[in-house]
Amino acid sequence: MPKNNFFKKISLFFFLCFFSLSVNALSIQYVSHQPKYLDFKTHTKVVVSYTLDEPANVELKIYDDREILINSISSSGLQKKGLHTVIWKGDDFKGRRVPAEAYKYVLRASNSSEQAEHDLSDFTGGQQSHVFQLEWDKKNKLIKFKLRKPSRINVRVGLKNNGPLMNTLFDWLARGHGAHEINWDGFDSSGVFDLNKMDNIEIYAQAFALSENSILVGPDENEVKLIDDISWKKERRVRKKAVKPSMKDHSQQYIENRGDFKVNVVLPKKLKQTSDGVAIVSDIVPIRFSLDAKDNQRILNDRYEPILFIDGKYFVENEVGFFPMTWNLDTSLLSEGEHYLTINLRGYNGHLGSASAKIFVQR
Repeated sequence: MPKNNFFKKISLFFFLCFFSLSVNALSIQYVSHQPKYLDFKTHTKVVVSYTLDEPANVELKIYDDREILINSISSSGLQKKGLHTVIWKGDDFKGRRVPAEAYKYVLRASNSSEQAEHDLSDFTGGQQSHVFQLEWDKKNKLIKFKLRKPSRINVRVGLKNNGPLMNTLFDWLARGHGAHEINWDGFDSSGVFDLNKMDNIEIYAQAFALSENSILVGPDENEVKLIDDISWKKERRVRKKAVKPSMKDHSQQYIENRGDFKVNVVLPKKLKQTSDGVAIVSDIVPIRFSLDAKDNQRILNDRYEPILFIDGKYFVENEVGFFPMTWNLDTSLLSEGEHYLTINLRGYNGHLGSASAKIFVQR
């Protein structure tokens, strides 16, 4: 036998073996789910459909954005080759309705000799999502915007020309495609300043797309809500795709670490006040700021810098911050009368925080 023919036959043999194994290998295909948005006013369940190319037992696993397993539905016995469906009723292991949020599902199949998994969490979504027709309807106290695809969105309000962040209106909330509205009274995060009266307001938004195996559960909330009392053994989804850490890539962050900080400004006690309730200050006055208790631990893992703005203009910053922190403000640098202080906290991973206070400088 010619040497070339021998190698050709050997190659053909291995190709046929590989092809045969590939054809017979257990796989889950043609996966989809309806509805994409589960609003309990109009729907009571989500139907996930899929096709098996070999008989298998199948399990549907539901994870929240912390990658924590919150429910699991198993098939009752071996399922035949072909099309099947499995139902999730929007509940957790205890049968309770889950909070309005985005959830991911994973399908796992197994038989006596093989296993297969369908998980799009790490291979779809995460890319920047376009936010368009972003506008402020002052009359109706609404921020309006549209999304082309289901996404997590962050909407902030600040002052133009490198001015301070004044408020975070949407803190990485999950929303479906289409038109959305945010109720906003026009005040900063501390409820001190009426930004309706300012003409240098800037509203900006950023978003990233959800993975294609995401299920949105409504009705929409204005803050992230998660299951707090998990009594079952915590099981986290294992990420299948290694990603290179990138600063400010919010899609790579777990939901517990993604949001902005809640900052507090504290002036000295027993200061005299104007008739409008504004603190009267003179000489050197300590300006203390701190974080909400829930953010104290989180900030230890994030480099950040605190920045002080006075009357919307940059005043001073520290390259590295410590909490709680106090600035000794020399009021002789300010004109007599009313001023507003805004403290911004800017994390290196894209997290921000803002708080404001009014003072009245008296000579």
